[in-house]
Amino acid sequence: MYQPFYIPTWFQGWDILFDGIGLIIALLIAGYSWRVYKISSENKFSYFSLAFVLVSLGFVFKMLTQGLVYYKTLRVSASAVLAPVVGMASTGINYSELFFRGGFLLYMVTMLGAWLLIFFISQKKTGRLKKYYEVSQIGLFVYLVVLISVVSNFKYFVFYLTSMVILGIIVLNYYKNYLNKNRNNNALLVMMSFLLILVSQFFSVFVFLWNELYVLGEVFMLIGFLILLYTYRKTTKITY
Repeated sequence: MYQPFYIPTWFQGWDILFDGIGLIIALLIAGYSWRVYKISSENKFSYFSLAFVLVSLGFVFKMLTQGLVYYKTLRVSASAVLAPVVGMASTGINYSELFFRGGFLLYMVTMLGAWLLIFFISQKKTGRLKKYYEVSQIGLFVYLVVLISVVSNFKYFVFYLTSMVILGIIVLNYYKNYLNKNRNNNALLVMMSFLLILVSQFFSVFVFLWNELYVLGEVFMLIGFLILLYTYRKTTKITY
């Protein structure tokens, strides 16, 4: 079955566990954000909630497609339910590869969409995504995200490079926010969480040089999400 890059055999399955924890964290952050939005009516919290719903979907798509690669029983079950979408059809076309590419495409689209939405939120303090020209720009960026995701299905590092660029700008925006808030500790933790996620994408770019970098990428992403959850839970307590 198609894989964008080789994952160390000893870590296969563990990455699904890591992503499962990331999925739970993303859902918790989305839930906290939505509760704050209902109380404060600030639209930035609703968009932040949507961003982490997209992250959650990204993890789901990744876990499903990786599970098809790792576990034969899952492939057999999927074949029974989705045949001939998964497995070999009578025409001799390998639909399992198409299925995996489709799942990986959805993973990339949702993840890039989430980072892009967080980038918009982090740009300025007030009036986020209220003006027509700001919202209309999202249509163009959605097109670019889908285009990049399609290309990344053949050159995986394009996805991680694009993630790095968006996350890099997010980190800079939150660093400026940290300075504007008189070096507030919570603002620093938010910046550090996205910086760790940025580092995780950096490791993933160079998996072709050393496969274990994939492991480091998963570890750094999980740490980044844990710090973000801790910070967000602490700051939203004040709103409650």
